[in-house]
Amino acid sequence: MKAKLHPRLTKPWSRAVRQPGAGPSDAAGIEAVERFVAEVADRGHFTHRWALGDMPRWEALFRELEQRPARLLEIGSFEGLSTCYFLWRLPQAFVTSVDTFAGSQEHQSEAVDTSELEAIFGANVALVDATRVRKLVGDSKRVLLDLIEEGASFDLVYVDGSHLGLDVLVDAALSWRVVEQGGFLIFDDYPWAKLGEDPLLRPGPAVDAFRTLVDTRHELVFVDYQLALRKIG
Repeated sequence: MKAKLHPRLTKPWSRAVRQPGAGPSDAAGIEAVERFVAEVADRGHFTHRWALGDMPRWEALFRELEQRPARLLEIGSFEGLSTCYFLWRLPQAFVTSVDTFAGSQEHQSEAVDTSELEAIFGANVALVDATRVRKLVGDSKRVLLDLIEEGASFDLVYVDGSHLGLDVLVDAALSWRVVEQGGFLIFDDYPWAKLGEDPLLRPGPAVDAFRTLVDTRHELVFVDYQLALRKIG
């Protein structure tokens, strides 16, 4: 099946280099995404390639993680496109993927079929290395509490679950508990507002409120359609 590109992308991996502050890491990231598309994405079942346009900006973060068995947490996995990229780009990394596999507000607004989502995710990650994936099916609020209870920690947390403001704030607060000192938090769809401008219906105000709470304990890495920060305190 030919993948449908998200309307915000003109070319799946070109958007990052057009942003202020784009540099060599972005250019290297574009080359990496091109290889990933040829080696993995074009062989998988990815009906939407939303994440490709953001992946080049991750390159600077991955340079710090690529030489060790990094631990990544992904909140919201959908068909596993970003999961596959994490596994492919960081061959020593282990990824914990959290999803209900029932879809979210973003998918409903795009009329996305989620009836076989979990099976599609499994088939896609198997294209890279399913043995390095821990799949946790459930609501992120509950799963994150379980991860905190078991003492889990991660070098990078990718937050792309529910886009409702309070849900994002909860995911951010609980993710902060499991991200390592010096680790990264990436929030997807920072300016998303498909359900309207009400702060309770979009991620941006929740991310901003969270950043206010951890004001002196983080540094901004980049902000675009995604926002990434590093935990420093």
